[in-house]
Amino acid sequence: MGKKHFAGAFADIGKKTNAQIINERRIINGEDDGLMQVAPLKHPFADDIYKKMLANTWVPTEVQMARDIEMWTSPDALTEQERFVYKRSLAFISNLDGIQTNNLVHNIARHITSPEVKLTIVRQAFEEALHVHSYATMIEALSLDPEEIYGLYRTDQGLYEKNAYILRAVDSISDPAFMTGTFENDQLFLEACVGNIILEGIYFYSAFLTFYILKRNNKMPGSAEMIAFINRDENLHLANFIQITNTIKEEQPELWTPEFQEKMRKNIKGAIELELDWGKSCIHEGILGLNPAGLEQYLQFIGNMRCRAIGLDDLYPAAENPFPWIDEMTQSSMTEVNFFEGRVREYSTGTLEW
Repeated sequence: MGKKHFAGAFADIGKKTNAQIINERRIINGEDDGLMQVAPLKHPFADDIYKKMLANTWVPTEVQMARDIEMWTSPDALTEQERFVYKRSLAFISNLDGIQTNNLVHNIARHITSPEVKLTIVRQAFEEALHVHSYATMIEALSLDPEEIYGLYRTDQGLYEKNAYILRAVDSISDPAFMTGTFENDQLFLEACVGNIILEGIYFYSAFLTFYILKRNNKMPGSAEMIAFINRDENLHLANFIQITNTIKEEQPELWTPEFQEKMRKNIKGAIELELDWGKSCIHEGILGLNPAGLEQYLQFIGNMRCRAIGLDDLYPAAENPFPWIDEMTQSSMTEVNFFEGRVREYSTGTLEW
């Protein structure tokens, strides 16, 4: 069961025409001769996303941090609560991208048998590594203590539990002996794909919110610009895993049982509740423009968006977006997938305008 690895698949290559090989291609459990043939395409969405990823190429040194350094070193530019929120948000997303880099490389990519889809996963892993470098750039620019940021999970029980929860979501496919090819394992892999939607489309987005709130208050603009570049990448990562999930559903509809769907709704709801608890521990009574009630409504709104994207019913029917300005702030003149709905917009390589 599972995919045919290089030696066996290559030995059988003469038994099928090229058209047969392409037509039988699947996201998982398909033919895989190891040659990465991406023309013609079975999954054109992946090629489209891959090309947009390439056009999004940027480096952290493009972002000017001088104003942020000035504000961070000034005793009056930021409140103590704003500094607290900034450091906790940076701590979490720096942990998150490290987790995701390892997850893509070690857990996801090895099971993908569509070469065009695998290209997107490899590119995404590069971008997650770039984000790790970006957070290091922010830490160094502001002369923050790396132990305080990277190691916060060792002293903060809430962040420890949050990281542990996220790691548990990928544990089921992290065993080197795990292979797709059975109903049970294929469902586990599909659940991991939904877990990536949660990671890319809920955890990151709530953390990004705090940086955008600061920018809206004319504070830490360089940090918000760095986050907007990262957010632009994550939009495509989210769109990719939504497409991967929906395509596996089409190719293996037997996996998408009512019981499985309900489990995915519970996974998304659990992530929303965990994220809300974490957010409240960061903002306490709130900072200018953001309070616990607004954060809760925002998280419920994006939770509904993630459910709808993969064909699940809303978790919170009355939820609306309390921060409609975010869509414009993060996407004006950028390469974009619509912040909540996944529609591609125009973009240009390595540029971002506010």
